[in-house]
Amino acid sequence: MSVTVEQIKDAVWQLHKEQAIELVKQGLEEGLDPVDMLQNGVIRGLQIVGEKFGAKEYFLAELVMGGKVGEPCIELITPHLPPSVEGKPGTVVIGAVTGDLHTIGYGLVSTQLELAGFEVHKLGIDLPSMHFIDKAKELNADIIGLSAFLVTTIPYCNEVISYLEDMNLRDEYKVIIGGTETSADKAEAMDADGWALNAVQSVQLCKRLMGKEAQANDQWWASDKRIG
Repeated sequence: MSVTVEQIKDAVWQLHKEQAIELVKQGLEEGLDPVDMLQNGVIRGLQIVGEKFGAKEYFLAELVMGGKVGEPCIELITPHLPPSVEGKPGTVVIGAVTGDLHTIGYGLVSTQLELAGFEVHKLGIDLPSMHFIDKAKELNADIIGLSAFLVTTIPYCNEVISYLEDMNLRDEYKVIIGGTETSADKAEAMDADGWALNAVQSVQLCKRLMGKEAQANDQWWASDKRIG
């Protein structure tokens, strides 16, 4: 029986790692569209994991497991994706701030940005604030992405911005935040450059911050102070 994208999605959100991997492998062998497999299969499955976490149907263990299910599936699909025809709109360094151990959120954002042609450097989890700045300088980044899933880790996003200001580097980088407990209001309060509701909309946010036009009906948020 041929593999369907729906089966891949269900295996991911139901946290069946081996089944998800085998379905992806079979789908690739059968010529299933890799973009469809990624977007509507693996990524949609991971979004459901995040939704269940937000609804308190899943907990931290399931959230972590979701990342472990999705990552090998994405790695299998990535080499089969078509190259972006838009060229590289910018370079992003992204990771989870101090005290945050979740990869699923910034991993989804990274994948979507890569599909849109961005050069993305995934830095890891539980990172000290200066690590983001050091890597942004080293890799000549345009955007620093900060992931904070927990209320207790959000202050570290603000810390990165404060360090940039103290070092007179604030105007060198756009800073975006994301995670379950973040919001547009929190981003604005700490003078971040932007926040997006989900991984797909983060692409439009980053394009806008890089001076690229977003679609008129795209939902995104960014601080007006720093666009352009």
